Amino acid sequence: MANRKGVFIGAYVPNHLKESLRRRAAAEHRTLSQEITRILEEAVHGRGLPAGSIDRRTRDSQPRRRSTDPMPRRRTNDEPYGSEGGGGTRAGDDRA
Repeated sequence: MANRKGVFIGAYVPNHLKESLRRRAAAEHRTLSQEITRILEEAVHGRGLPAGSIDRRTRDSQPRRRSTDPMPRRRTNDEPYGSEGGGGTRAGDDRA
């Protein structure tokens, strides 16, 4: 018998829901139990980081760069947003 951590929660669910959960779990290389646990944790605690990611930020970390960057947040040699020439040829590109 496997050494399990946690408690058993029994629930009756429609067969089509069980099969959908089983397929999703298989697609993400998880067991059905792991997928249900992930869904419950996300529902209770909110959406976390993607699978395999490690949160290295602490409460004292400064905000991400986007919130501290001054406007405009574009490089000086970028095309202006929505310009008619945008998406065309680049300087030095002779495919025109």
